[in-house]
Amino acid sequence: MVTSGANVLLWDALPERAAEVRLRLEQRGFRATQIGIEHAGGHRDGDLAVVVLGSDGPCEDPAALTAMIESLEQRQVTTLVWGDPTQLPMPANSLIESIPADVSFDELIGRLSELARYAPLVHRLERELQHFQRLGDHMNKYFGEIGQEMRLAGRLQRDFLPRVMPSLPPLRFATLYRPASWVSGDIYDVARIDSHQAGVFIADAMGHGVAAGLLTMFVQQSMITKRIEAGGYRFVTPGEAIETLNDCLVRQKLPNCQFLTAAYATIDSRTFELRMARGGHPYPLWIKADGEMTEIRAVGGLLGVPDIPAEFEETTVKLAAGDKVVFYSDGVEDILLKPKTDRNSSAVEFTDHMLRWSRTDADTLINSIGDHLDRQEGSLHPADDVTVVVVEVER
Repeated sequence: MVTSGANVLLWDALPERAAEVRLRLEQRGFRATQIGIEHAGGHRDGDLAVVVLGSDGPCEDPAALTAMIESLEQRQVTTLVWGDPTQLPMPANSLIESIPADVSFDELIGRLSELARYAPLVHRLERELQHFQRLGDHMNKYFGEIGQEMRLAGRLQRDFLPRVMPSLPPLRFATLYRPASWVSGDIYDVARIDSHQAGVFIADAMGHGVAAGLLTMFVQQSMITKRIEAGGYRFVTPGEAIETLNDCLVRQKLPNCQFLTAAYATIDSRTFELRMARGGHPYPLWIKADGEMTEIRAVGGLLGVPDIPAEFEETTVKLAAGDKVVFYSDGVEDILLKPKTDRNSSAVEFTDHMLRWSRTDADTLINSIGDHLDRQEGSLHPADDVTVVVVEVER
């Protein structure tokens, strides 16, 4: 005898037979509750259900019977339909199972016993599935909100970038800015200092994403190019500007090694004199009018490193008509420079791409780099932020 004690919801197409089926179920250890079609939705405490079809058809109201079975399915009650399954449409669900009319009552009991044994496990799994579905919905909503916040943060960060390049003929400026994610660890600025000088600033926070992006916002506000003094103001030299920025970062005592690389240069539109200082940033590339390329070197370590004496050398070069200077972050370094084979050598080799692009104007150079990045594998999910600023002395 079955001793599961499972509660079985029973519906029989022949009411006069229902009492007998119910009695036989109870004799086998089940608790049977007879239900009617019109009340099927009200029974929610059933572990299993048995729907017994008649030999001449399911019942006088097949639509109502179908609705009852669908109700059992929705309530996730495991149901056995005993009879010809072609008499009514069967929901395509593993919890609804049909058995032929010629199956004996003993076999029906065997089926019910197996179902009663596994029904608690199935119900527990179903509850866990519902829990994970609710959790998934919650996580989708949460990540949707995070995505929206990240888009807004990225838009805000872009709003701090220069929207229009300064007009200082014959100097011409072109830029490329591509964050690896919504928020970038790169920042740049190209601004007019006075009537004949422009300043170019580029910085790269360690890593990328929210933490690096927040650091760049602090850096941009901490970058000082002028100092107000008695009787007016004076321009801050690149070396002093980088040193001041480093002092600001050191005073913050940033955790988790939030270091920074940066370069700052001033360019005079009358004399074509470029003064530059850097801290840990890739050396700017000087492309001369005849195609010769070299790096503009200046000593300077990472910014924001505490307890280490900082020295930021300032270098001055004199450009000529047709020259270009390329400032860039390390996210694009591998397509401009070949990897060094000798770490002790200061010699630098340029890629074939850069040798070809160097003979173009600033705008074409920027567009060529962008097109190359677009064609690279994984361009939709770049590994690092990319920033390039080109200064050209037009002929």
